[in-house]
Amino acid sequence: MSIPVKNHFAAAVLALALSGCVAGGDLDPAPTAPSGGDLVAITATGAGALDGSVRYSSAAVEQAMPGYEASGITMATEQQTQNALALFKDGLQVLQVLPGSGGGIGAIHGVSVRLRGPGGERIGMTMAEARVARADCREGTGNWIGMPICRSRTAPNVTLVFAIPGYMSPDGLPDDATLSTATLQRIIWTPAGGTPS
Repeated sequence: MSIPVKNHFAAAVLALALSGCVAGGDLDPAPTAPSGGDLVAITATGAGALDGSVRYSSAAVEQAMPGYEASGITMATEQQTQNALALFKDGLQVLQVLPGSGGGIGAIHGVSVRLRGPGGERIGMTMAEARVARADCREGTGNWIGMPICRSRTAPNVTLVFAIPGYMSPDGLPDDATLSTATLQRIIWTPAGGTPS
């Protein structure tokens, strides 16, 4: 199955365009899981049972994640468009798995509201809700131009990718008021020492 990258990306940004608070403030604990509970937790060690030791193939990924169905897709990373495996649970796309070196998994993108990041982050949260500091972020380039790309505060190999509706400037992150409208689009795990894809 092939997903038109530009339409898929634009739809995700529009669907998750939420207002928020100033990034970096002290907040109460993160919101609880949506109805139905978490499907997957992304931690420093991997996403669910997936990590760098799992071979990059539909069969290996499905074996590691019983009850999930893997399907080939085309997706946009920051710098390129590439083939990947999408993992679906009961028709809901939860993860996107990218190939790595040596035939293993290179990166895992969490894209569902029914997963959580290592610090309790959830897709759709504002930067303030995810407790992300401006200093931990850089501006995206290429396919993700204008998007704040931030380090997780609890796992150095997990990256949080936010979007700001209507913001496309390549001149650095916007002012705090604009940055406060950024919403979490994806949570990316990479093997320790790897770079986000």
